[in-house]
Amino acid sequence: MNLSHKEFIGKRILITGGTQGIGKAIANRLGRYGARLLLNYAHNDDAAVETLSEFKKLGYTAELHKADMSRTEELDGMLDKILSPGPIDCLICNAAYQEKKGFFETDIDLLKKTLGVNILGNFQILQKVTKGMIKAKIPGRIVICSSGHGKMVFQGTFAYDVSKAALNHFMRCAALELIEHGIRLNAVDIGWTHTPGERRWFTREQQDSLSRTIPIGRSAQPDEIAAIIEFLLSDESGYVVGSLYGVDGGFSLRPNPAT
Repeated sequence: MNLSHKEFIGKRILITGGTQGIGKAIANRLGRYGARLLLNYAHNDDAAVETLSEFKKLGYTAELHKADMSRTEELDGMLDKILSPGPIDCLICNAAYQEKKGFFETDIDLLKKTLGVNILGNFQILQKVTKGMIKAKIPGRIVICSSGHGKMVFQGTFAYDVSKAALNHFMRCAALELIEHGIRLNAVDIGWTHTPGERRWFTREQQDSLSRTIPIGRSAQPDEIAAIIEFLLSDESGYVVGSLYGVDGGFSLRPNPAT
């Protein structure tokens, strides 16, 4: 067990979308410090079981919690189970839904699905989790995973862009009220990252081309994003509240939204 962040030892931490990509990288970092990992996932049972097995071999304390973020009943059932022993200490809202369609190609069902996961699902989780924290007087720490899509306009991702823009302001509004109870909420503005979810949209050649548009000259590895989230959950960021941390390799300094 790594004791450099002793504040995480024994802490119950829920990570949505916690079995793959950035979510898994976050869980891996926190597991090293002795956190008790509550890993949410929606559909991929094989990946979830593989991650759990991997973490168990590493000596982490972890458990799986399957629920689709867009399904209110599933999410409620998952939260009831997680919160039955008591409130959690930290929350990372990492799960998201994206489908690449422009304004005129987007129908009401796609918009509802995207907002259902990226806004309504996160709202449902945050509200229920923070009520438990407040009742138990726990100084909770929460991080929302956002995206450059929330600040810039990209072609062909209308619903996703709208949802991430809403999520950024959602975070600020909630952070202002939650800090009154000692709960710190922040968000991370994540750039292009090598994850299974991102790679499914592009060929290798397209990925290389995208990387050249980033001032740092490459896309991020999931652990580089996880490192910032670890910081925002830690005691070291005790004065950070309602902030949107940019982790994009400088892309927002010289954006090329048309790519």
